[in-house]
Amino acid sequence: MKPLSVPPAMRKGIAGRQPTSRVPTLLGHQGVVPRRRPRPASAGRPAESPPPLTAEQQRRAAELEQELQLARDLQQGLLLEAAPRLPGWEVAAVSLPARDLGGDLYDFIRLDGHTQGIMIGDVSGKGLAAALRMAVARTVFRHEARRGDPPGATLASVNRGVLSEIPQGMVTMLYARLDTAQGLLRIANAGHTFPLIVNGQVQELELSGLPLGVDPDSDYSEASATLGPGDSVVLYTDGVPEAENRSGALFSFERLQALIEAHRHLKPRALVALLLHELRAWSDGAQSDDVTMVVLRRRFSRLSAELQSIAADVLGGERADGFWTEALGLVGATHADEAQTWIAVLPEVLKLAQSRYGRGLARELHQQLRIATEDYR
Repeated sequence: MKPLSVPPAMRKGIAGRQPTSRVPTLLGHQGVVPRRRPRPASAGRPAESPPPLTAEQQRRAAELEQELQLARDLQQGLLLEAAPRLPGWEVAAVSLPARDLGGDLYDFIRLDGHTQGIMIGDVSGKGLAAALRMAVARTVFRHEARRGDPPGATLASVNRGVLSEIPQGMVTMLYARLDTAQGLLRIANAGHTFPLIVNGQVQELELSGLPLGVDPDSDYSEASATLGPGDSVVLYTDGVPEAENRSGALFSFERLQALIEAHRHLKPRALVALLLHELRAWSDGAQSDDVTMVVLRRRFSRLSAELQSIAADVLGGERADGFWTEALGLVGATHADEAQTWIAVLPEVLKLAQSRYGRGLARELHQQLRIATEDYR
């Protein structure tokens, strides 16, 4: 998160920032870390090479790297573990830090039998300091969210906790409570990017509020939207639209909206993969800010419609039409919405897909069909 926007006239200083080098991170993307500038050589003398590390310095460096790797794994483990399995819904979430440790966060909390809490946030700064603030912000959020208060009241309580526990940094945070039975989404927003509702078109749900950690008396209003069968909501941090290419041009909200609009039929997992691919292509594999996305989609009410949409998502176009006709023949049109019948014939469906499209596509298709079918049992 960038705590303050930088006017164009002030961006000259950015050109003088330290160059960076790419390093592979836990999830395989190319993060960036500062590269030390060599000291200028004295006039008439070549630059001196740095002295070699002593055995003790090498041992300590290895220990620090091991500890950093452990912290990286713990942070990603917390995020990956947070994504729930919601019957009747699909969820995809990803967080890619720009450095070894990141300041973005998301979380899911089950509040009762049909109410799910969903949070996404962005802590000011990067690296270890941001990661520590992120861990504290997540702990404060979970404590307050478990009270079951509405989103606005919850963010007000989290704000007071952040001011108490993180006096040196701001946090943007969006908190939503989803009624998984009715599809009602109630949202409060503390300075975060607006959520995108995908329901045949792509629209922002505009709702503003001060970031956490600014004013102890901040209040947070709420807005709501109802997601029907097939509708999605896309939550993301500012590292997505503010990704830069080699010329310094931003990926932009307009480009993000257009991409989602053109691929609004995609399921959450496929949509996240597409957006990550486009971001990496735009930035040529480099990454200057943490990137986090959470996508939720409500499944269709009829099993057959859901499975047919999965076939279209994985196979695309005419291949999906032909496959669906043959798969439906294995089940029988009168049993097309019976989960148990589909479960019984899934091995035959897998063989059919393998014979037509190879093992890779067949595995992906089979996995998604199986998960969806189990949701309708």
